[in-house]
Amino acid sequence: MAIVKMKFVSASTDQEHLDDMIYTGIHSDMLHAEQGSAIVNDENQGKLINEENPWAGYEQTLKNFAHGVNYDIKKKEHADRAYSQEEAESFLKELNDKFGVTSDAEQVVLTPDDEAALAALSELDFKKIHECQYLNFEFGRLPRESFKKLAMYREEIFVHHKLHETQQYIWMVIVSSDSYADKVHKIFKDLFFEPMEIPSVDIHQLLESYGESIDDMYTYVSNQNEIHNLYPYIAILKDQYTLNGFVKADEVEAYEKKFAPQVSFTVQEPADEPALTCPTELKNNWFVRPFELFLGMYGMPAYNDFDPTGFMAVTYCLLFGIMFGDLGQGIVLALIGFLFEKKGQLFGIIGRVGITSSIFGFLFGSVFGYEDLLNPIHQSLFGVREKLFDVMATSSTMVLLIGAIAIGAVLILTTQCINIWNRFRHHEIGEAIFSQNGIAGFVFYGSILAAVISQMLFGVSLLNPIFYIVCIGLPLFCFLMKEPLSAAAEHRPIKPREGWGGYITMSIFELLDVLLTFVTNSMSYLRVGGFVLSHAGMMLVVMTLVKMTGGAGPVVLVLGNLFVMGLEGLIVGIQTLRLEYYEMFSRYYDAGGTKFTALTAESAE
Repeated sequence: MAIVKMKFVSASTDQEHLDDMIYTGIHSDMLHAEQGSAIVNDENQGKLINEENPWAGYEQTLKNFAHGVNYDIKKKEHADRAYSQEEAESFLKELNDKFGVTSDAEQVVLTPDDEAALAALSELDFKKIHECQYLNFEFGRLPRESFKKLAMYREEIFVHHKLHETQQYIWMVIVSSDSYADKVHKIFKDLFFEPMEIPSVDIHQLLESYGESIDDMYTYVSNQNEIHNLYPYIAILKDQYTLNGFVKADEVEAYEKKFAPQVSFTVQEPADEPALTCPTELKNNWFVRPFELFLGMYGMPAYNDFDPTGFMAVTYCLLFGIMFGDLGQGIVLALIGFLFEKKGQLFGIIGRVGITSSIFGFLFGSVFGYEDLLNPIHQSLFGVREKLFDVMATSSTMVLLIGAIAIGAVLILTTQCINIWNRFRHHEIGEAIFSQNGIAGFVFYGSILAAVISQMLFGVSLLNPIFYIVCIGLPLFCFLMKEPLSAAAEHRPIKPREGWGGYITMSIFELLDVLLTFVTNSMSYLRVGGFVLSHAGMMLVVMTLVKMTGGAGPVVLVLGNLFVMGLEGLIVGIQTLRLEYYEMFSRYYDAGGTKFTALTAESAE
């Protein structure tokens, strides 16, 4: 439940060792790199690398070639040697000349069926026939339907030999004399014959001889393309090429050891680079970690802020458990969540809320909709007549609703305390003292709650002039005059920019909004009690249907529980997340951070 400490690290080298430095930085998986444009400024008079990247074209040409000849390129970790651009271009031209495949080839030159037909043709020793001056031959494929029509042309002087066949086509070779060549060609054209050229070379033998060279060249140009894509992350400062970014504090030493001796380093605190945004990496325990999913949906905390994931995990599980209180269904959720936790963080969350749902289900005495099953246990443990708390009892409705508002009030006061602590930590004195979520808001809301509780539980009224002045009037004055009071506390000009008249008018409307917000936020927690009743009501319907269906009752019971778990679980999950985002986060959490992302070749593209 903390934010990992970071260091700002600059790696520097000369132009000769630049590519090696970048390659090492890519494969370190430790650096959150900063763009060179963020480092260069008028003060350091730095420069950026402005070079075209020819290696991307070479890489794509090799991919197209491999696709064209149906070759599977094997990229190695390192090429056997370095190649110049001239060598790469010469090699690609040689491949084109040898194989007859252009760099823009999009289709396979020979399909596996074509190759099978050619293999059959080679077994006929067709070379001798090909050398005969007076014979003409064609190789290709004919649709199966057309092949049947060849019987109509028996009197014509040609012979054909079937080489290979599929459900759609038959590959064949056709031989005729030169005097009948044109007529035979017209006959087969009418039958939709597709002629094919016989390759003058054995493509497989050629590939075998070129394979290692192709793999090596591809490895080199691919690595060079990766490196050149990362040139925007390089800043040139005083003739030194620098790769800058943030590294986790406990990995700095390991990061430096990966580089060659020609690379030098400077390590600074993130605060020493105020123009850059330090990324955030969260560090949470096993129970809390899955809730980083929900936090990331709202926004990562800033590096110098605090991680609210722990508080969110506890409150989310608590509220979900209350609203979805069923021992049996909670156990099922927990089992599903923990069994599939490796599939994603959402399953981890399901497992944890399943635990709290089971706990509150036990307290409510509910097991798969059976409301009396746990009565003996409750009677022996808690000394009650039936069970500890009967959700469906008429007398429980007001208890649930008042209890929900009480839970909301406690959470509102807690989030105000978190906000006050965090604002003081960041030296935001005005927000900590005078805002609706600061000390003034805590006093205002807490005093009203104290007055209500005192009157309801003890019959004692706290309403007197001192209470009105100190607990109501003074906080309202702070809300109204928050901007000038904050400016005075932080030694800034007190006069509002829009003038006193405009400020007072606007502040009155804002004050009304603050008061309305306190009321609506408190009432919003009524949904906690409402969904307890809703869940119990849905299970009551299921149990009624079980009794009505007789022998099919067990099936209805299972399907009903699955339906309630799916529908109610989804609704309660969304409503609990809404309470987290709108009723709690809005009071103490600003987000605005950037997630730590280690630099890779893919992330740079």
